[in-house]
Amino acid sequence: MAQEIPQQIVMGGAGGLQSYAPHNDLFVKQTRKGCIQEILGCEAKTEFKIATKAQQQTDIMYALEESNFFVRLFCAPIRPWTINVTGGPGTPGGPPVSLHERPCALGPGSCKCCCYQEVQHKDPTGVPLGSTKEMFWWFVPKFNVMRPDGSSEYLVSMPTCLGGLCINIFAEGLCNCRIPIYIFPPDATAFTQETKIGFITKIWSGLGTELFTDADKFEVEFPPGAAPDSKARILGTVFLMNQLFFEKNQ
Repeated sequence: MAQEIPQQIVMGGAGGLQSYAPHNDLFVKQTRKGCIQEILGCEAKTEFKIATKAQQQTDIMYALEESNFFVRLFCAPIRPWTINVTGGPGTPGGPPVSLHERPCALGPGSCKCCCYQEVQHKDPTGVPLGSTKEMFWWFVPKFNVMRPDGSSEYLVSMPTCLGGLCINIFAEGLCNCRIPIYIFPPDATAFTQETKIGFITKIWSGLGTELFTDADKFEVEFPPGAAPDSKARILGTVFLMNQLFFEKNQ
């Protein structure tokens, strides 16, 4: 008789960073929770259901923002938050997987010398996993994904052209409603489609969803050989990119 596999393992694993290990990519779906609040101008708590690109309807993780209502109402673009990622079929209450904390900081801007945007990553027990932090930039925002010791692991940026002077809006082709954010090696000097080693791409969610809600969708492809803690840092980076560049009350 074949041994029955526990449902928790099938849908999301037993929690912890090893939940990331089997997956080379993710499909991150922000839900329409609180869409009435969004229409009225109040930012709802951010909620995500996470699957893989191959099985977009089979959720393997769940993420929910914890933040103060008044902070979301009056300081939404720069608000601090904590996002807990849990395992399971896209519902709360699963085993903890990773934790991501964003302090309050000035909005992203060129030529800043301090108050950079940042998200800090932790394992389920609170042990630091590193951070993703805005870098000094002139024309196109760039972010540094760092290990716990502060060493650079990846650079994150939209693809550029004209020697880095502007965003290459044609990197993913024409009229396909895809907004790419690429992952590059830490020593990258050219930020083009040819030099990327992974990506975070916002995809079209439908006319009604795009116009009236913040329910965005992202395809994430991890760099080759990425360890579970590296994948956790990249997922936390997705949460930061969503807030900085795709929430509508920016």
